[in-house]
Amino acid sequence: MSARRSLAAAAVGLLALIPHRAAAMQGATGEAGLTATTTSAEARAAFWAGLDDIDNIYLPRAARQLQQALSLDPSFGIARVAYGLFAPGLTNEQRDEEINRGVADAARASTGELLVTMAWRARGAPRAEERRVLFQAAADLLPGDDRLSYYAAANVADQRERERRLAEVTRRHPDYGPTFNQLAYLRWGLGDGPGALAAAEQQLKVSPNIPNAHDSYAEMLQFHGRLDEAAPHYQHAMRLDADYIAAHTGLAEIAMLQGDGATARTHYGHAIQKDAVPQNKLGYRQAIAVTWVSEGNLKAAVDEYTAVAAEAERNSYPGVAATAHRNLAVLEAALGDKNTPHGHLAKAQELGGDTPTQQVFAAFTHSLLGHMNPAKAAAGKFAEGGNAPNPTPALMRNIRAVNGVVAAAEGNTAAALEESRQAAQLGALGKALAAEQLKKSGKTAEAQALRQEVMAFSVVDLVTAIAKQRAGKI
Repeated sequence: MSARRSLAAAAVGLLALIPHRAAAMQGATGEAGLTATTTSAEARAAFWAGLDDIDNIYLPRAARQLQQALSLDPSFGIARVAYGLFAPGLTNEQRDEEINRGVADAARASTGELLVTMAWRARGAPRAEERRVLFQAAADLLPGDDRLSYYAAANVADQRERERRLAEVTRRHPDYGPTFNQLAYLRWGLGDGPGALAAAEQQLKVSPNIPNAHDSYAEMLQFHGRLDEAAPHYQHAMRLDADYIAAHTGLAEIAMLQGDGATARTHYGHAIQKDAVPQNKLGYRQAIAVTWVSEGNLKAAVDEYTAVAAEAERNSYPGVAATAHRNLAVLEAALGDKNTPHGHLAKAQELGGDTPTQQVFAAFTHSLLGHMNPAKAAAGKFAEGGNAPNPTPALMRNIRAVNGVVAAAEGNTAAALEESRQAAQLGALGKALAAEQLKKSGKTAEAQALRQEVMAFSVVDLVTAIAKQRAGKI
């Protein structure tokens, strides 16, 4: 599934098990490096192909390759662990069962394989340090393996040290695409736009025939507002593989940013048809709801989110349902509904817990309703994450974005603008609310300037779409 960015995703961060969008594996094939212990040559070939697809974030095809490997050799440990961790649509219980069985089988394989399978078993944020140590041990054991050098660097916790380590890997393995991909997204998150674009461009040079490389480069161009340049690369990715879903979602975002909601919905429809995972399909439907918001058809958006929430709850997808209820809370608050948003926030917390994402959406919802005490409480709780050692730049931008919205809702325009400025592309709603205040106070020129800034944002998410709708009326 495409790793499309959103405020909520940035708020909670992403695990470093794998890169957001890696490119083709050009070097490691099990020779003089990581091995794949099996008596079946066909199973081994299917495993390497599947692992290549994993690093391409092409998980549906990877799952098919790994299933083929396991059908040929059911005791192929590293293949079973990879399938258990990365195959779309498995429950947590199914993942644990596959991973634990695979690790047991890998005990009869090479030391490098056992280390990698144990690192993969250490999934989840609480086990990040264990995962890092195991990948580093594998890389130290097999120092010439480009894949393992990349895995070890990609799992370093501190982002700036991770950037340094990944850059070092690119110098030692300049023909290895995944490192450039991870480096591109990491640099973007650290605020280095030119460095991010340069890394994505290098990935494309290394892997010109891989859909993911074109998709990643297109997304970096999109982040920079260069939509006309981005679209051909999404199209090229689709020509290379018609089933590459991220190309459809990328083109959908381009269409929406260009004001063509109908085309965006068509591309999201293609993604729904091609993706076999029900939760992903519901995610694309929530993206369709954003297209309705961008066109000002808020009723259609509410209807879509409501239907998604109901279907997710009916099918026991609590995470998806919680997201839909959070989106409904913010959207209905933006519509001026004083009653239903509170129920949606409560339901989202019941389903998904009092997570950082929940706190973000609670702060936005209460701010839009003018309920400042709960807005400040939610914002303050979310901001506590910034007190941890070495908070990520993405987290700090999210904190600034939330603070900007709260300040604007209070009428503190100066604070709202300063916080929103530091939030960068995440500060659209704070700027839109501040622009409304400036217009009310007669500062029309300043309000119009802010309006232009908001309308030029290239982020595609519900909060930014709401901000653009409000800014467009100034």
